[in-house]
Parts: sequence; C-alpha cells; structure tokens
Amino acid sequence: MANKKDYKPVSDAEIVNIIDEQIRKSIGYYGSQLSRERKQVVDYYNGTLPRRTHDGNSSYVSMDVYDAVESLKSRLLETFSAGSKTVKFAPQNAEDVKLAAMCTEYTDYVVNRQNNAQSIMSDVIHDGLVARLGVCKVFWEEKEDLQKQFFEDLTQDQLDIVLGEEGVELGETEEDELGLISGSITVSRDTSQVTIENVAPEEFIVEQAAKNLEDCNFVAHRTHKTLSELRLMGYPEKVLKKMGDHKDVDLELDPEFMARQGNIDSGISWSEDHYQDQVKRVLVYESYVKLDIDASGIAKLYRVLKAGNAILEKEEVSRLPFIIFCPLPIPHTLMGNNYAHKVVPTQNARTVLTRSILDHAVLTNSPRYQIMKGSLPNPKEILDSRVGGLVNVTRPDAISPLPQAPLNPHVFQLIGLLDEDKEEVTGVSKLSSGLNKDAVSKQNSASMVEQLNTMSQERSKIIARNFATQFVKPLYQLVYQLVIENETQEKIVDLSGEYVRVDPSSWADKRDVAIELHLGYQARERESQKFLAMHQLFKSDPQLSKMYTIENQHKLMTQVMDMTGIPNAAEYLTPPEQLPQEQPDPMQELNIELLKKQIEVQERQTQVAESKLQLQAQNDQTKQAMDQEKAANLHAIASDQVDLDEARFNHKKLIDAAELKLAEKADDENVRVIASPNG
Repeated sequence: MANKKDYKPVSDAEIVNIIDEQIRKSIGYYGSQLSRERKQVVDYYNGTLPRRTHDGNSSYVSMDVYDAVESLKSRLLETFSAGSKTVKFAPQNAEDVKLAAMCTEYTDYVVNRQNNAQSIMSDVIHDGLVARLGVCKVFWEEKEDLQKQFFEDLTQDQLDIVLGEEGVELGETEEDELGLISGSITVSRDTSQVTIENVAPEEFIVEQAAKNLEDCNFVAHRTHKTLSELRLMGYPEKVLKKMGDHKDVDLELDPEFMARQGNIDSGISWSEDHYQDQVKRVLVYESYVKLDIDASGIAKLYRVLKAGNAILEKEEVSRLPFIIFCPLPIPHTLMGNNYAHKVVPTQNARTVLTRSILDHAVLTNSPRYQIMKGSLPNPKEILDSRVGGLVNVTRPDAISPLPQAPLNPHVFQLIGLLDEDKEEVTGVSKLSSGLNKDAVSKQNSASMVEQLNTMSQERSKIIARNFATQFVKPLYQLVYQLVIENETQEKIVDLSGEYVRVDPSSWADKRDVAIELHLGYQARERESQKFLAMHQLFKSDPQLSKMYTIENQHKLMTQVMDMTGIPNAAEYLTPPEQLPQEQPDPMQELNIELLKKQIEVQERQTQVAESKLQLQAQNDQTKQAMDQEKAANLHAIASDQVDLDEARFNHKKLIDAAELKLAEKADDENVRVIASPNG
C-alpha cells in the first residue's frame, strides 16, 4: 500500500494523457461492438435492412423494429407528456403543502416551458430503445439578451433617469442646438436558465467497468466546435495554439452517426470540408474524471474541458450533469439490453416470408414459359406482356408455362407465430396498440378487452417505471437543485394561469419527488371517475357534506382536470378566496323580511302575553296579600272584640260589686238610723 507521501501533483500534460487513455478504453468509442450494433439497429429501423438477395425479387421490408420502437415510445410519451402532471414534490409537513405545490409548478415551468420537455423525452426514449442508453445533459447556462433601442429629444435629466436603470448602457449620441439629446442605448437582460440538452449516443462515452454514473471514474461528452466558437467562448489564442495537430477519429465517421444521417457511402468527413481556418472543426471533450491533482491522497471529481492537447477549463465539481435512461437494465452494468435489437430476427424472418409470398404471387400472375425450339418466329412477342398482345406460333403446343410448386400453407401460420413472438419480446400487442379491429365484438365485452389490454402492458409498465425512476425523477431533482443554487432574485412567473412571486433561493435544499403513473387503457379517465364519484358521495351525504367545503371541492375538481390532461385549471375554476360575495335573490330578500316581521310580531305577542301573565300574577299576589291582611285584621278585630267583651264583663262585674257594696252600705246606714234613739 502506497504511502501518502509517495503521491505527486498531476500536471496538465499528465491530465491530457490520462484523459486520452480513458477515452480509448471507454464504451462507445469509435469502431466498438456497441457502435456496430447501433448502426445495424438504425438500418433496420429505417428499413434499409435486410437487403434483397437477388435482383428482380421483391424488395419488401417488414418494419417490425420501427413499429416496436414507435409504439412503445408513443405510449411512454403519452404517460409523461407535459399536461399529465405525473411529477410532484412531496410536502415535508402540513405547513409545507402550498410551498411544495409552488415548487412543483415552477420546476415544471422550467422543464416544460423554458425547455421543450416533450422533445427531450422523445429523443431520450428513442435513444434508449435503439441505442441501449438515452442521455441528456442538465446544466445552468449563463445567457444575456442584448437589445438596441433608440431615443430622441431627451434632456440630460431624462437621459440620466434612463441610464440609471440596471443593464442600460449608452451608445452613440448627438445633441442639437436646444440641448436635447438623441441616440441609442443597449439594454442587457439576464436570461440565464437551466438548460436541458439531449446527448447523441455516439457523443457519450463512459468507462468500461461502470455500473452506474455516480460511482464511475470517467464520463465524457464529445462535440465538435469551430475555432470561431472557441474564440467567442473566451478562450485566448495562446491556449488554442496548445491544441496542436492532435489527431483523433472524426465524429462524423462514427458508423452510427453515418447510418442515422444516411451518409454511409460518401466517405467524406464533414470536418475536412472547411473553406476557412476559422470554421475548422475541433473535437472537444467535456470530461468528468476523478483525479488527485494536488496529491492529497483522495481523488475528487473534476470537470476538464479538453481540445487536442490543450486543457480549456478545469474545475472541481460536486456532481455529474448527465441523466440516463436504460429501458432494459442489466444488473451490475451501466449498459443494458438493446430493445430494438431484440426485434431484428423477427424483421428478418417476416421480411423473408413476405417476400416469398409476393414473389410467388408475381410468378403465378406472370409465370415463366417453356417454348419449343423453332416454334416461335418472333421471340420478342413473348416478352411483351401487354394485355391483348399477339404471339405467333408454328404449332399449338409451342408455348406452355413452367410447372410451379404451390405456396406452402404453413407460411401464413409462421407469420402469425412471428407476430406472437414479437408481442412477447416487445411487450406491445396489437390489442394495446389499437390495431386489432376485432377486439371489441359481441363476444368480447369492454371490461374483458380492458383486462386483456392491461395484461398485455405489463412489460410496458416496467419500462415506464424505469423511465420514471431513472430519468424523470432525477431530472426534476437536478433542475430543482440548479434553480435554488443559481436563481438568487425573486421572479414573477405565470403558473397555472396566475402570476406568482417566486423566490427559489428561500426553498429547501432537497425535496422528495413523487411520480404518479397512469399507463393503460383509459387509465386517467378511470382515476378521474373515482374522484367524481367521491364528489357525488360527499355532496349527497348529509354528514359528509358538512366536512366537504367549497375549498375541498375546488381542490378535487382541480385534481380531476389535471388527471384528464386539461391544463390551467385556474382559467375555469376560480379559487374560493377570490369569489365575490353572493347577492341574495330579491324574492328571497322579501321572504326574509316577511319572516323577520312575523318573528317580530310573534315576539311582541309573546311579550304582551308575558306581561299579562306577570300582571295577573302580581294581582293574584296582591289579592292574596290583601286577603291575608284582611283575615289578620278580622282576627285582630275578633280578638279585640273578645277582649272588649271580657273587659265589659269585668267592668260590669266591678260595677255590680260596687253597687252591691253601695247597697250594703246604704242598708247599714238605714239600720243605724232606725236603731238610733234620736231616730
């Protein structure tokens, strides 16, 4: 094991040698088995193979490779088209729902509107199906839009206000005798954005031992640049002179490129056909290689832009800008199986069988003849096959058709077997492609056809999921990452029909991506019907309707429109918070007023009744108190009367006693008078 002290820094010349060696060993280099396979597939896709064996035979070519590729490509594009809303950023918590939706909308805006997502996906899917691997490159591109504008008769103060705006530079000016200024200004506008580009299969090379892009040590993208383009990119002449006469195989001589361009037989390299040195083509490698340049003992990922023997740029990076799609992956290897190449044997066999049928039909309608020697005075007459043409013969048995073997009846059965084999290999059936006109019949119900169609799409669904996990999900994650790293200013963009303020610099560093796949016979329509059934249930159920608010209804209907492919739901559904206050119906207002009056009358009647009851209660209480007081008074009077009678009785007794005493006293006096001597 080497000691860290044994490591030495790497010079630019050594880096060039390392990259050149990696290029020669890479998968996808010129003349490799992969290049020859791709060329063959392109020829079969274009229908130039298989060639006919003899002149005069049928030149029919069965387009099985083309049919298989285009059928699956159209299905995947329909699934992942711009209006399907298959990609969403998952919210991190309940408070993050609205921001996650905005992140989804803006990332979708970058992918589908700033870039042509459908064209990009179409090319990536096509390359993946015919070349084993579809590649795209995602990067932040610095761009500036310059516009020249003219002005007339401005004062110096007005001109200063114009020049005070950001990105405005003054051009040529002239001043008249009144001091008014006319001239031009140049307005520069920053149009930098995330750019997504397809990479042609022959332009992408990777080390042989690569199992995936994240762990490989070398990846490169090779393109042609003219000397003029390199100068416009800002590279100085002293760097361009270092390129030297570095000889490399021309990219336009790659077999796959020549087959795709139909330039196989020209034998002329386009790069050699330059009329000036300024348009001379140079092969530029944008390499991503792991190197230990500073002898630290740890290899880091570097982006090295190399042309010939010169290094144009060199910088340390944190990730690769490439995203790949492999329809038929093989474990532990980057390159999977070739989808289109699996159909090549079927196209060969169907072509041969169909050509035999056509050749037999031609021989049946225009057979070869045997002619008795000397019985045909003019042989040219037999070669003229026009209708009604005459042939002069010297004897009646002079001409007779050669015996021809009948067509083997098993040919048609074999073609049917080839069709079944093609469906098994590709996973695309006539039923799922809509090519079987007898699928829906009296014996086959719609549900049965739907079930059979779903079963025939299993392999297509697997490839669609591979595309979702390998390409679409990483694409949105990388675009989101580039947006939050480079867009530092707030923007106002049109998202779903509304102008929204967007500040990507304040978003979270990473977000999880969720992908919803609807692949199959009317899959989106079935899903939308489920939501509509929920809507009807919630509206009709008295208990659920209390929880089913207008905000919930708006969200559900927006979801239904997204699933059915109707964009800009805001154009058809107004958000609940923007709805105007509902004005009641005049009749309803009148009824409400009448109801209020009735309620007031009832309230007044109730108050009067309550008052009467209170008054009656008070009267009853007063009468009861008076009766009680009267009874008490009567009782007191009776008691007083008893006392009075008793007092009278006692008084009478006293009087009687006093009278008795007086009487007794009088009697005593009379007795004394009578008894007195003087009496």
